[in-house]
Amino acid sequence: MQRHEEKYIIDYAWYARLKARAEQVLTPDSHGKNGSYVITSLYYDDPMDTALLEKQDGLARHTKFRLRTYDFSDRIIRLERKVKEGILTQKQSAAITRDQLISLDRLDDDLAVQMRSGGLRPAVAVRYRRDAYFYPGTDLRLTFDTDLRVLPPDMQTLFDPSCGGIPVLEGGQVIMEIKYGSYLPAFLRTLTAVPCQQLSVSKYALCREKFR
Repeated sequence: MQRHEEKYIIDYAWYARLKARAEQVLTPDSHGKNGSYVITSLYYDDPMDTALLEKQDGLARHTKFRLRTYDFSDRIIRLERKVKEGILTQKQSAAITRDQLISLDRLDDDLAVQMRSGGLRPAVAVRYRRDAYFYPGTDLRLTFDTDLRVLPPDMQTLFDPSCGGIPVLEGGQVIMEIKYGSYLPAFLRTLTAVPCQQLSVSKYALCREKFR
C-alpha cells in the first residue's frame, strides 16, 4: 500500500515546540519508552551505487534495501525494500531472526533473493533517535529524528551501542516526517506548520556523502 511521506529539516526550537503540540493530540508509538527509540539501519547498494545515484540525480522513482533494528535488540530485525516516487512510498518488509541474518546470503526470502540478484552489498549504516506519534484509528504518523549519525557498513553496528559514529546534521537540526495514506487531516497540517519548505531528504544519501 502506498503512503504519502513528507520530510522537513527543522531546528531544535521548532522540534521542541512541535513535539509539545503533538503530545497534546497524538499517541506515542508503542516502541521504546514514551515513543522514543533508537533506529539503526544498514543500507545496501550495488557496486555502481545505483541507489545513491538515483537519489542524487533526482529521479522520481528510487529503491533502497536495508536491515533495521530498534534499540540495538535482536528481538525485531527487519529486512526492507523501500520504493519512493515523489512523496509516495511503498515498503515491503520481512521479519528475520539473528540466525537468518548471519546466513543472509542463503536466506530463501523474496527480499534476500532480490538483493542477491542485484549484487547488493552493505554500503553504510545509519543511526538516529526517533520520537514517534500516531493518531489512533488511522495510518497517520508523525516522527522526529534527532542525532543522525553515520557508521561503518558492518552488521554488528545493528546491535552495538558503543559504536558512536559520526554526526551528520548541523547542531540541533531535526528531521520531521509526516506519513499518511489518502489524506492529511487539517488539524495535523496546522499542528505541523513550519517556516520551511518540504525537502526530499534521504538519510541514506546524507550519510553516504559524509562517509566518503
